[in-house]
Amino acid sequence: RKSSVLIWVLVLASAGGRRAHAAACCVSATSFGVGRLLIWEDFAAGVQLGHARVFGQWDAASVLRWNPSEYSEGVSQIQPWAIVRLHERVQLQGWVPVLINDRWSGSVNQVAGGLGDIGAAARFELLAIGALHGFPSFALTLATSAPTGRRVEQTSPPLFAGSTSRGAWSSSLAIENEYPLSPYFLRLDASLASFLAFDRSDTGQRQVYGPLVRAGLSTGREIIPGKVVVALAALGEWERALRLEGVIVPESQSHLYSLAVSLSWRCQPHWTLVATVSNSVWPDGGGRNQDARIGVTLGARYGHF
Repeated sequence: RKSSVLIWVLVLASAGGRRAHAAACCVSATSFGVGRLLIWEDFAAGVQLGHARVFGQWDAASVLRWNPSEYSEGVSQIQPWAIVRLHERVQLQGWVPVLINDRWSGSVNQVAGGLGDIGAAARFELLAIGALHGFPSFALTLATSAPTGRRVEQTSPPLFAGSTSRGAWSSSLAIENEYPLSPYFLRLDASLASFLAFDRSDTGQRQVYGPLVRAGLSTGREIIPGKVVVALAALGEWERALRLEGVIVPESQSHLYSLAVSLSWRCQPHWTLVATVSNSVWPDGGGRNQDARIGVTLGARYGHF
């Protein structure tokens, strides 16, 4: 199943002087996900509160199987995070997600949850925004997550709610290209994640998830200079089939396409508020072996300088 999170997307446009450079940093740094530090910040911390309703499942033939009328499912998440600058071009990030799953089937309901997979990352800015006129910025992010959450097979009756993560060690490499042209931005992100094997608690079989590729393209505009930014992102993820005892499980590969729109408001120099709406119900055929969801995330961010 799709993990809540976040993943996220890359930004945009071209530079030209101090105004373009500063605007680019403001508009793109906080639009989606944990983001990055502004060029003048030493560290930042925040929290994201999200809730999504699951409307159905994309099956192995990419057909959306809508939930029956008597069934309802939702996922709520709270995720505190922090970023600290170690060097002009090096930032460390960390996040701790907590998820709650609610399921209703007729007169039966179950609410369960807990800690998700804790993650950490190091971001290396090889080419800063606006450093070379006409060239996009370039950054690498190395990330890892620990299996601190609960997998699907570890959930309990009656409705088996309460899965909070993949429950496997993971590592990933992401690249970020960002091209600023005030008051717009355009950003491209791509990442590759791999997972370590684990023993299933129900069958004892050795299982390993297939490699996971994610990509995102985002663009946005500064509506009120230095204050308000509206952004749109198109996201995709593709995962190879999983293996049990070294044998590929047929029809277990997955993919998912989703759209997101965000509104970011820098209400005062240190504080930014962000609202994001995401959708993986549309377009038609946009998923395989994944949930179809519509979700809302609200975030607050404090940046120290």
